[in-house]
Amino acid sequence: MDALVRVAASLRQRTAPAHVVLDRLAASAPSDRLAKALTMLGRAVKTTYILRYLHDSALRDRVHLQLNRGESRHELARRLFSPTRARFAAATTKEIMNKVSALSLLSNAVLVWNTARYAQIIDRLRSPSGNALETKTLERLSPLAHSHVIPSGTYHFAEAAAAG
Repeated sequence: MDALVRVAASLRQRTAPAHVVLDRLAASAPSDRLAKALTMLGRAVKTTYILRYLHDSALRDRVHLQLNRGESRHELARRLFSPTRARFAAATTKEIMNKVSALSLLSNAVLVWNTARYAQIIDRLRSPSGNALETKTLERLSPLAHSHVIPSGTYHFAEAAAAG
């Protein structure tokens, strides 16, 4: 128990970086009491979370909402990267990083566009002549929509800027 308290205090006071503690535990013998104690503590925390998850429907709803948003983010990236599901060809690390950076830029551009459009639509709906919006409806909105994106299409930004 003293060893657990020392590790926790070292991490909290930042006298030992977490990676150093993890490296030491990974290199320790399987019979190391501290490693076993931390493993058991981790299992207890995980069990507590699983029981909370099973018991609390609101927690389950929040977890599922976040999982769905995460999956929507991956779907957007897949749609933008390659509608034909192509794979990275053998490439250097630099080429792969360029492709990943371009994908990140495109994904963020879609998110900004969607967010701006949602804001316009919501403002219009909230206008005196518009409809009332429920908070629960707005909480479910996500800027990750992508069915309107044509990944291999042609976009004319000069025309859009002149019209806007």
